Amino acid sequence: MKNAILLTLREGGLTLWALLVLAAMIYSLVYGVWRHGRRIRGRVEAGEWKKSVDGGGLNNREVERRFATFELEEMAWVERRLPFLGVLIGAAPLLGLLGTVAGMLVTFGGMATGAGSEPIDVISGGISKALVTTQAGLVIAVPAAFLFALLKRQTESTHLELQRQLHEELKGGMA
Repeated sequence: MKNAILLTLREGGLTLWALLVLAAMIYSLVYGVWRHGRRIRGRVEAGEWKKSVDGGGLNNREVERRFATFELEEMAWVERRLPFLGVLIGAAPLLGLLGTVAGMLVTFGGMATGAGSEPIDVISGGISKALVTTQAGLVIAVPAAFLFALLKRQTESTHLELQRQLHEELKGGMA
């Protein structure tokens, strides 16, 4: 198993190493956003933003201001990172494709010099090496894309719950 991994890393070259760094960035960011989002969701469900509002006899403008402050301080952290995460996820297959193109150039360069072996051996070996990075890029990006969709849904759900609580608070303040 260890030899297979080392061989794959050798075949993928520098591009595969870059993909591994990109994967580490993507999945650490996914985890950080998910963790922060869960913490915010817990605070929203506990109605933390309302604790400073309850019993204070505040007017609607002050309620909205405190709500907006909570929303900006908490939700903005997640919402700023989601677009960047989307870019990183989109870059993984492109980086894999770059590795494939580079590998194909090396393959065709080897064919042009006529290295003394059968052309089909040179072509098949080169294509095999070149496709390692494409596969790696897709293996990184596809699960991350699903996780990204779940994170967006989690964020939207939390935001909608915040909005619901605000409308409930404002409605209660009018009575």
